[in-house]
Amino acid sequence: MKKPVIIVLASIGVLILTLGIILISGYNKLVSYDEKIGYEYSIIDSRLEMRYNTLTQLANAINGFQAHEQAYFEAITNARAAYAAAKANNDLEGMIAADNLSSIAMADLLALFEDNEPLQAMEAYEDFNDAVWGIESALSEARRQYNYSVMDYNKLVRQFPGVLYKSMFNFPASQEYWKPAEGTTQIPDITFGGNTGE
Repeated sequence: MKKPVIIVLASIGVLILTLGIILISGYNKLVSYDEKIGYEYSIIDSRLEMRYNTLTQLANAINGFQAHEQAYFEAITNARAAYAAAKANNDLEGMIAADNLSSIAMADLLALFEDNEPLQAMEAYEDFNDAVWGIESALSEARRQYNYSVMDYNKLVRQFPGVLYKSMFNFPASQEYWKPAEGTTQIPDITFGGNTGE
C-alpha cells in the first residue's frame, strides 16, 4: 500500500475517532444535565412528602378543637391526592398546582393558630412551628436548585453544539421550570410571644 493512501486512511480514522469522542462527550453531557434535573426533582418530591406529613400531624393536633377542622383535613388530603395523580401521569404542571394547594392549606392552618390563643398554648405548637419553617425553607431551596438545573439544561440544548446533540439523541427540546403561583410559597409571619418562627 502506498504511503499517501496510508496517510489518507489514517487521517480518516483519526477524524472518525475524533467525531466519535465528540458525540459521546455531547451525549454524556446531555445525560448528566437531564439526570441532575431528575435528582433535584426527587428532592422536591421528598420535601413535599415531609410537608404533607407535617400538615397532617398539625391538623391531627387540633382535632376536636374546631368544629370545622374537617375542612383542613380535606384541603390537605385533596392536595396530596392531586400531587399523587399528577406525579403518576408525569404532569409537572399538575404537580406544581398541587404544591400550590398544599401551600394554601398550610397558610390556612397557620392562620388558624394565629387566631386562636388556646392553640398557640399547645405544647406541640412550637415544635410544629419550627418544623413548618424548616420544611418551607428546605422546599424553597429545593425548588431553586431544580430551576437552576432546568436553566442549565435549557441553555445547553439551545446552544451549539447541544442543539445538534438534542436532535440526534432525541432529548427534550426544553424542561419546564417549577413555578409556584405567586404568594403560595409565602408562610404568614406569625408571632407568638416574640417567636416569629425564624
